[in-house]
Parts: sequence; C-alpha cells; structure tokens
Amino acid sequence: MFSLCPRCDNGKLDSTGRCIQCGYTLRTRCNGCGHFNIPTSRFCGGCGQAMTLKLRIQQTINRHIDFIQKIRLRKFATGAAFGGLLALFAFGSMGMRSDEDILPATSTALNQQQLKAEFSQPFALSFEADLREIRRELDPHRKANLTDLSKVVDLLIRHLRPVAKSAGATRLPAESAGFYAKTLHNFSRNKGMTRGGTTVLLFHFLSDLLDFKYRDFSQESRYSDIPRFHFLTVPANALTSLGVHVARDESVFGINDSLTVGQLLDYAREVMFVAEASFAIIEEKQEIASR
Repeated sequence: MFSLCPRCDNGKLDSTGRCIQCGYTLRTRCNGCGHFNIPTSRFCGGCGQAMTLKLRIQQTINRHIDFIQKIRLRKFATGAAFGGLLALFAFGSMGMRSDEDILPATSTALNQQQLKAEFSQPFALSFEADLREIRRELDPHRKANLTDLSKVVDLLIRHLRPVAKSAGATRLPAESAGFYAKTLHNFSRNKGMTRGGTTVLLFHFLSDLLDFKYRDFSQESRYSDIPRFHFLTVPANALTSLGVHVARDESVFGINDSLTVGQLLDYAREVMFVAEASFAIIEEKQEIASR
C-alpha cells in the first residue's frame, strides 16, 4: 500500500517514495546516477558515490592522494633511471672518478624534490612562499616547541581563513593559534612538541576549517600504541585519512615522539594540500548549484 504525501496530503507515493501529484519525494536523489536513496544514507546504493559534501571531499582527497603518489613514484623512477644513465656515462665511459661522499646527498635531495606535491591555487602558492621563508629563518633540525607550532598554524590561518570566509563557510578557523593551544591540556607545554600534541592541535584546526566532527571518523584505533576510545584515536585517524602523515609509521603512532621544526613545516604543507583539494570541491559544487 502507498502512503499519502506528507506535503500535499492528497497525492499517493509511488514505489520510489515520490508523490504522484506534487512530485515531493521522501528519498534523496543521487547527483551522480539519479538513484533514490533513504534520507540517512551515507553512500548511494546505485553507484556508491558519497551522499554528503564531507564524504565526497574525503573520497576525492583519497583518490587525489593515490594519484599523486603514483605520479611521484613514476617521476622518481624516471629520474633514478635517467640519473643512472648519466652516472654510467660520466663515471664509466669517460673514466672519471665518482665522489662517494657527494652522490648520497644528491640522491636524497632528488628524492625529496620528486616526492613534493605541487600547489596550483594562488592562496596555496602564497602560503608556500611564506613557508619557504620560515624554513630559511628557523633551523629545521632543531627540536620543535609550542612557539614553533603556533607560528606554523598562524601561517595556515592567515592564508586559509579568508578563503573559507569567501567560500561562505558557516564555521571558520580561529583567528589565532593560541585558541587551539588550549586543547593541549593533556600534554606538557614545557617540553618539546610531540606527535600526540601536534595531532590534537591540527585536528581541532582542521575540524573548524573543513567543518567535521569526532563522529565523522572511526573510534577503532589503527595504531598499536593508541587504545580503542583513547582521546587520540579520532584525531590520529582523521589526520591519516585526510593525508596528513604525523604518525611514526603505519602500525605505531609514536605519541610521545619529539618532533623537529622541519617535520612541523612538512605537516603544514600537507594540511595546505588537503585544504586546496577541499576548497576545489566546494567551489565545483557551488558552480553546479548556480547553473
């Protein structure tokens, strides 16, 4: 039996939940394939596409990261092969002696350069220029402290808050990193910054920037040193899922590991990469809605 429409109280709902008279539907239509889904569905039952903007952003970021990783590996393999040919020609055919002290450093520099993603948006390029200045000012090998992390987050805020505001975001990042420093009550501020403390602060910043909550991520820990339902479980899962790799490795997070200034700067760059991809999705969605 078909129920009466809750909007017009006259028309009957067909098998898809759509009112025959006024066209009202109880179900949510997928923008990708047109399949009608129940209102609480997270993914489309027809094509598997995420039904909410947050989930679509996460899907796109994950696909983009996988693509970038493939490109990085391809570029690195090509560079390594080309470098090998050059080395063979220079040191073999010409009879020149290779300097074993120089080659490892050059290889490491090439590796780091190939594994860097490239920004395209003006706000991200401007951020990278400022980040480069900070790298010149600070010793990247020095043990990082809260002042260093606050400086990095303030840089992110300065470049991303106006973008979020112009995008019409209802939830904006705080105006200062000092606001997020209050979340570090479980960590000692007198000691250097650790993976745990950095993760908590970046999680709260990103949750304001991208408007997500604790329940948007799993409470099942993927790391052996973080128990289930630990206060770090969700922040650690969130940053890893988004592509900000603060963890020591895939199985151990390293909560109390000390971080260097250089590591903080690398994390900031990954945060900007996530933000650039996220705002691109939001802009695309706004363009589609305005048509």
